Amino acid sequence: MKHLAVVIVMIIVWLNGLIWLGNQVDPSTKYATEIEYKYARYCAGCHGNDGQGNGRIGRFKKLDPADLTDNSLWDMHDDERLLDSINDGKNDMPAFYYYLNDEEQREILNYIKEAFRP
Repeated sequence: MKHLAVVIVMIIVWLNGLIWLGNQVDPSTKYATEIEYKYARYCAGCHGNDGQGNGRIGRFKKLDPADLTDNSLWDMHDDERLLDSINDGKNDMPAFYYYLNDEEQREILNYIKEAFRP
């Protein structure tokens, strides 16, 4: 009888876990715009939420992502060169043409410029 009670409790706990997972909010609803969500999904892991190059993936892998708030980045690179880096990757940065089309890449660059460019 004790074994049956344990099995029933385990099943209830397991079902509760499934119900909890099913009720989780879609992470994209946490952002005001689709482009903010895409930045958070594809860029913030390395460049950080504040664009300072301090994202959790960059720190974990000991990478040196660009500080998007640094004037010298914007002085040294024009939009086309930055778009090339997003599309094709650069050094440790992966290529994003697999995930983002040209229009989405331009939107992310414009978002980065508005949000982080000094």
